[in-house]
Amino acid sequence: MKRIVSAALCSVAVVLSACRGAGPLPPGEKLGDFADIDKPESYTSATLYTYMDGGADFYVQQGFSRLYVRHYSRSNERFTVELFEMKDAPAASRVYQSSRHPNLEKELTGGCIASVGPSAVEAAKGRYYLVGRNDDPLATRNDALIALSRKILEPLPGPCVPGAKR
Repeated sequence: MKRIVSAALCSVAVVLSACRGAGPLPPGEKLGDFADIDKPESYTSATLYTYMDGGADFYVQQGFSRLYVRHYSRSNERFTVELFEMKDAPAASRVYQSSRHPNLEKELTGGCIASVGPSAVEAAKGRYYLVGRNDDPLATRNDALIALSRKILEPLPGPCVPGAKR
């Protein structure tokens, strides 16, 4: 019985320790006037289902490798950034193309096209798909969210994913 309990506790510890990690998401202090709210989190294909309720299958089917999540604040605004690392750039592009809002697309940085709404920014660069959200779903201004998304997207390796051909 003790072995079963020990094995179960070890399994839980391994899963929980795998859920921490910033990956390529920098701490708030490296992004100017942003601050960290919580510790960074990361998820693998085995743990993604604990973070997403009902949407994980799509990402796994598209070539999901890892998800990095970090919560930032600036003044009285709070933001959640999700950075999906996919198996390759075409996988990141497919995810972006499936969720983009063509009427909200604009250049975010250096030729990178992003879907920029009042409370969310979505973009893809290299093998990464970025989703930045203002935690206030009724947010109408997105200047801080755009700045945060831009600062995270710029240093990521790889080419920007183009928007739809017009």
